[in-house]
Amino acid sequence: MSPRIARWPLWLKRGAELGALLAALSLLPGCERTAEVLPDEVPRAPVEVRAAVDRAVATTGDLITFRVTVDYDPAWEVLIPEPGSEIAGFRIVDIGREAPVETGGRVVEGRYYQLRADLVGSYVLPPVTVSYRPGVPPPSESHADGSQSNVTEPWSEARTSEIFVEVESVLPSEGQAEDIRGLKPLRDVRRRPPWLWIGLGALVAVAVVLAVGWWVRRRRRRLSQVPPRPAHEIAFEALGALRQTDFDDPEAVRRFYFQISETVRLYVENRFALNATDLTTEEILDWLFLGEGPGEGQGGQLEHFLRQTDQVKFAHQEPSQQDIESTYERALGFVEATREPDEPLEEAA
Repeated sequence: MSPRIARWPLWLKRGAELGALLAALSLLPGCERTAEVLPDEVPRAPVEVRAAVDRAVATTGDLITFRVTVDYDPAWEVLIPEPGSEIAGFRIVDIGREAPVETGGRVVEGRYYQLRADLVGSYVLPPVTVSYRPGVPPPSESHADGSQSNVTEPWSEARTSEIFVEVESVLPSEGQAEDIRGLKPLRDVRRRPPWLWIGLGALVAVAVVLAVGWWVRRRRRRLSQVPPRPAHEIAFEALGALRQTDFDDPEAVRRFYFQISETVRLYVENRFALNATDLTTEEILDWLFLGEGPGEGQGGQLEHFLRQTDQVKFAHQEPSQQDIESTYERALGFVEATREPDEPLEEAA
């Protein structure tokens, strides 16, 4: 340090040292600032599909809502399937669709299914596959020589994963009952036996036993005389009640197709000992293919009826008045053709 600088005040020395330090740092090449480069926004897929349930663990009798949501670019052609016919193990109580909504330059629409499981166990809801491709081009393009060529974009697929649902019993498991209390300590009670009350109780018990035995014998005799109702009578009664449907109401027509399908399936279950109310259409058709049910003509009639009702139930097809009459006549004709033959009068007597 020079003698001149040594005579400077302390604050002036500190300022000179700080200025020299800042000048040295500014000369370092590593101190140059670089502009931050933000990463590009990740582009979204043209079609996104999601499937979910409102509860993964339910009890028997609970309603489970299975919802499928499709989010897609309106410039793409999208085919959304109806997975209702592939849902096995659940009883479909209601189905519906959500109107398309445009948001952020994309379209969101969905389907929902209300399901109910009658048996305890683990169930798997199938994956939903949505097909899509760019906007449909013209059906053909003309070349310079006048020839035509069809140009069609290939379909791509977006697929959801399987959904597992656990159905538990409403009864408490062993060791979880909360209404059982511990035993109270024993107390020594010594009284004279009330012989009068014991005798009266014995007489009443004997009278009750005799009355119950008489009632049971009478009921058995009555049941043995009255045969159970045939399956076709129950089906005819249910089909007759469906004639009262207001066919001008689209929602009433939709319920009509659910009820007439349930009526025919219940008739098949009672007539041919097949659990048709819990089987899908394809499973019933496999049973018909094995030849264990009605004849070939009635089997084809049943197949046509099941496929026609599935189109309205799951594909939201709007039937005409002629389609409704045809469906009703086909159900009535199938029951009439496959009913049990009436017993001869002598045999019934």
